[in-house]
Amino acid sequence: MLIKDAHVWVARFKSKGALEKYLEEAFDEDDEDAPISRFAADQGVTFYDHDLVYAEFVKAATPRALVACWGFPAKATDAVVKAVEALGADGLNASIVADKGEFSKPRSTPGKAYQVWYVGQFKGCNK
Repeated sequence: MLIKDAHVWVARFKSKGALEKYLEEAFDEDDEDAPISRFAADQGVTFYDHDLVYAEFVKAATPRALVACWGFPAKATDAVVKAVEALGADGLNASIVADKGEFSKPRSTPGKAYQVWYVGQFKGCNK
Protein backbone atom coordinates (compact mmCIF):
# COMPACT_ATOMS: atom_id res chain seq x y z
CA MET A 1 0.00 0.00 0.00
CA LEU A 2 1.35 3.41 -1.00
CA ILE A 3 -0.54 5.43 1.60
CA LYS A 4 1.29 7.37 4.31
CA ASP A 5 -1.51 9.48 5.78
CA ALA A 6 -4.94 7.99 5.26
CA HIS A 7 -8.64 8.68 5.34
CA VAL A 8 -10.46 5.73 6.88
CA TRP A 9 -14.10 4.69 6.59
CA VAL A 10 -15.84 1.66 8.07
CA ALA A 11 -19.04 0.28 6.68
CA ARG A 12 -21.84 -2.22 6.74
CA PHE A 13 -22.78 -3.96 3.48
CA LYS A 14 -25.04 -6.92 2.77
CA SER A 15 -22.18 -8.82 1.12
CA LYS A 16 -18.70 -8.60 -0.32
CA GLY A 17 -20.33 -8.31 -3.74
CA ALA A 18 -22.32 -5.28 -2.58
CA LEU A 19 -19.08 -3.59 -1.44
CA GLU A 20 -17.42 -4.39 -4.77
CA LYS A 21 -20.40 -2.98 -6.67
CA TYR A 22 -20.24 0.18 -4.51
CA LEU A 23 -16.64 0.74 -5.60
CA GLU A 24 -17.08 -0.50 -9.18
CA GLU A 25 -15.88 2.07 -11.67
CA ALA A 26 -17.90 2.93 -14.75
CA PHE A 27 -17.18 5.57 -17.32
CA ASP A 28 -20.17 7.29 -18.90
CA GLU A 29 -19.16 8.53 -22.36
CA ASP A 30 -22.30 10.69 -22.48
CA ASP A 31 -21.54 12.39 -19.16
CA GLU A 32 -17.85 12.95 -18.47
CA ASP A 33 -18.77 14.69 -15.19
CA ALA A 34 -20.54 11.62 -13.79
CA PRO A 35 -18.86 10.10 -10.71
CA ILE A 36 -16.75 7.03 -11.47
CA SER A 37 -18.40 5.00 -8.69
CA ARG A 38 -21.13 5.14 -6.06
CA PHE A 39 -18.37 5.74 -3.48
CA ALA A 40 -17.13 8.75 -5.48
CA ALA A 41 -20.67 10.13 -5.67
CA ASP A 42 -21.17 9.67 -1.92
CA GLN A 43 -17.92 11.54 -1.28
CA GLY A 44 -18.95 14.41 -3.56
CA VAL A 45 -16.26 13.85 -6.18
CA THR A 46 -16.33 12.66 -9.77
CA PHE A 47 -12.89 11.02 -9.80
CA TYR A 48 -10.27 9.55 -7.48
CA ASP A 49 -7.12 7.58 -8.20
CA HIS A 50 -8.24 3.99 -7.68
CA ASP A 51 -4.60 3.03 -7.05
CA LEU A 52 -4.82 5.04 -3.80
CA VAL A 53 -8.20 3.78 -2.56
CA TYR A 54 -8.55 0.31 -1.03
CA ALA A 55 -11.41 -1.67 0.47
CA GLU A 56 -11.69 -4.89 2.44
CA PHE A 57 -14.71 -6.98 3.43
CA VAL A 58 -14.26 -8.76 6.75
CA LYS A 59 -17.19 -11.00 7.68
CA ALA A 60 -18.23 -10.72 11.36
CA ALA A 61 -15.49 -8.16 11.96
CA THR A 62 -14.30 -6.52 15.13
CA PRO A 63 -12.99 -2.95 14.94
CA ARG A 64 -9.44 -4.33 15.25
CA ALA A 65 -9.98 -6.85 12.43
CA LEU A 66 -11.25 -4.07 10.16
CA VAL A 67 -8.06 -2.10 10.74
CA ALA A 68 -5.49 -4.89 11.16
CA CYS A 69 -6.06 -6.10 7.60
CA TRP A 70 -4.22 -2.99 6.36
CA GLY A 71 -0.93 -3.73 8.10
CA PHE A 72 -0.59 -0.25 9.58
CA PRO A 73 2.15 0.20 12.20
CA ALA A 74 0.93 -0.51 15.75
CA LYS A 75 0.59 3.16 16.74
CA ALA A 76 -1.58 3.99 13.72
CA THR A 77 -3.62 0.80 14.14
CA ASP A 78 -4.35 1.60 17.77
CA ALA A 79 -5.44 5.15 16.91
CA VAL A 80 -7.82 3.99 14.17
CA VAL A 81 -9.25 1.15 16.29
CA LYS A 82 -9.96 3.61 19.11
CA ALA A 83 -11.79 5.93 16.70
CA VAL A 84 -13.81 3.06 15.19
CA GLU A 85 -14.82 1.86 18.66
CA ALA A 86 -15.94 5.40 19.55
CA LEU A 87 -18.45 5.29 16.67
CA GLY A 88 -20.42 2.59 18.47
CA ALA A 89 -21.64 1.22 15.14
CA ASP A 90 -22.96 -2.35 14.98
CA GLY A 91 -22.58 -4.92 12.24
CA LEU A 92 -19.47 -3.45 10.63
CA ASN A 93 -17.97 -5.68 7.97
CA ALA A 94 -15.92 -3.45 5.65
CA SER A 95 -13.25 -0.80 5.71
CA ILE A 96 -12.10 1.65 3.07
CA VAL A 97 -8.77 3.45 3.11
CA ALA A 98 -7.65 6.27 0.84
CA ASP A 99 -4.65 8.51 0.56
CA LYS A 100 -5.39 11.83 2.27
CA GLY A 101 -4.95 13.70 -1.02
CA GLU A 102 -7.81 11.91 -2.77
CA PHE A 103 -10.69 13.52 -0.87
CA SER A 104 -10.91 17.08 0.44
CA LYS A 105 -14.21 16.66 2.32
CA PRO A 106 -14.64 12.98 3.24
CA ARG A 107 -17.94 12.12 4.89
CA SER A 108 -20.21 9.45 6.27
CA THR A 109 -23.02 8.37 3.97
CA PRO A 110 -26.16 6.31 4.39
CA GLY A 111 -27.38 4.32 1.42
CA LYS A 112 -30.42 2.17 0.73
CA ALA A 113 -28.58 -1.08 1.44
CA TYR A 114 -25.40 0.11 3.14
CA GLN A 115 -23.99 2.55 5.68
CA VAL A 116 -20.53 4.13 5.50
CA TRP A 117 -19.00 5.97 8.47
CA TYR A 118 -16.04 8.30 8.01
CA VAL A 119 -13.66 7.59 10.87
CA GLY A 120 -11.06 10.30 10.22
CA GLN A 121 -7.65 11.08 8.80
CA PHE A 122 -4.72 9.32 10.40
CA LYS A 123 -0.95 9.85 10.09
CA GLY A 124 1.77 7.25 9.75
CA CYS A 125 -0.29 4.50 8.17
CA ASN A 126 2.49 2.89 6.16
CA LYS A 127 5.56 1.00 7.22
